[in-house]
Amino acid sequence: MNALFMLCVGVAPIAWLFLALCVFRMPGHAAGPGGLLIAAVLALSALGRAPAEVGTAALEGAIFALWPILLVVIAAMVLYKYSVETGGMETIKSLLTGISRDKRVLALILAWGFGGFLEGIAGFGVPVLIPGSILVALGFNPMLAVVVCLVANSAPTPFAAIGIPVSALSGVTGIDAGVLGSNVAVQLFIPCVIMPFFLVMLVGGGVRALKGVTLITLIAGVSFALPMLLISRFIGPELPTLLGSICAIVCISLAGKRFYRDDEHNRKYQIPSAQLLKEGNGAAPISVFQACLPFALVLIIVTATSIIGPVKGALSKISIDTIIYSGDNGHTLNFALLLTPGMLIIISLVIACLIQGVGFSRLLRIAAGTLAESRKTTVTIITIIAMAKIMDYSGMTDAIALTLIAVFAGMYPLVAPVIGMLGTFITGSDTTCAILFGNLQAGAARAIGAYPAWIASANLSAAAAGKMISPQSVAIGLRIGGLDGREGEIIRQTLKYALICTGIICLITYFGSV
Repeated sequence: MNALFMLCVGVAPIAWLFLALCVFRMPGHAAGPGGLLIAAVLALSALGRAPAEVGTAALEGAIFALWPILLVVIAAMVLYKYSVETGGMETIKSLLTGISRDKRVLALILAWGFGGFLEGIAGFGVPVLIPGSILVALGFNPMLAVVVCLVANSAPTPFAAIGIPVSALSGVTGIDAGVLGSNVAVQLFIPCVIMPFFLVMLVGGGVRALKGVTLITLIAGVSFALPMLLISRFIGPELPTLLGSICAIVCISLAGKRFYRDDEHNRKYQIPSAQLLKEGNGAAPISVFQACLPFALVLIIVTATSIIGPVKGALSKISIDTIIYSGDNGHTLNFALLLTPGMLIIISLVIACLIQGVGFSRLLRIAAGTLAESRKTTVTIITIIAMAKIMDYSGMTDAIALTLIAVFAGMYPLVAPVIGMLGTFITGSDTTCAILFGNLQAGAARAIGAYPAWIASANLSAAAAGKMISPQSVAIGLRIGGLDGREGEIIRQTLKYALICTGIICLITYFGSV
């Protein structure tokens, strides 16, 4: 089939999403079904796929969207609302504003540090949802909170959920996970240092916002990037984001206390006391132990079930393996019934209820309310992932990648990261992107005489940039503050940062392969 024709077919659903969200300003729950319909019609008519193949591809995407993605999104939102209702969020707000009342510093602690921590243990949109909700509770504009958290949720993603994306890339390429993780950390070092500066400029409205917090911002980037580089090099891909983010939180907090000056310029960015009181929900604050307990339980349980071999092995057996796609080369899906972030968050909440003496009826009421509020988000995520599965199985995504390989030939390392960025934009998952394109990238590197591990790693590094603009991630962010229908506005604000990040990784990949 003509390569140009295949490229046009492959690009059509992506072009629709961009136009629908960014130009026509359609809400995600309307744009998503449109993209799914376009992909299905093209697969049936232009590519000659059987109706059963298209239907089962879409079904696979819908089921994957429900478990584990929507499960963890809803569980994380229940966790946040539980903290609000029990008064824990009021205590956490007091703790944070005790470190600093400056919005720029708080954004670094929450979006960059705490968001990275949540990415390290869970992923799947939790690093946007919970830090963004806390920022709104502290008085941030909801749109700003979403954009800041999306931009921050970039560099930490290749090592998400105890290193799953790197492990997945190793699985499809046969390249050692330690080598891949080390390469990713090198490729992301500069973006890691730069991203906190973008966050400060976003919060403060421009470059002038860096004045007074430049050193703190630099410390935020380096204190994450350096541990990530060292841990990935000498320990492995499981802990770089988790430990790097903890290091960043500590260093930002200490730097905020040591180097921040309460002068006239910096006061412009401080949250007024009156606004903090206004944003309170009326729940009485509780002790620091009680407030942190649900989040600490998530950390303990997720970490224990991820790195303790016997526990991980026992829980991983409680799963269902199935093939849903009816065509050739269908993926075997593994649905972990317990060893999945959403279930582990739910287990943590149940234990927190028992320890804190909170009735289960209260928890069930919060969960029911969250489910009811998540209808539009559910439609958006299910339809976009179903669309991505149809594109994958019908050959649309491969057509885009193969065209880039054919056009750029020896210059391919310069554009290889673009495939990773687009892959994550389509699928919303750096892990899925690694599975889709990892082997393709390694094969292309061998064909042009480049280092396969370096090029395959670039696919995962640039996936971090695609995460900022993925409609799936944006849809999760809309849960923060009544922003339904404003997906296009969010993508327009995050797109420039995604392109800058991708451009830097492209240059690093190219010069690193020369």
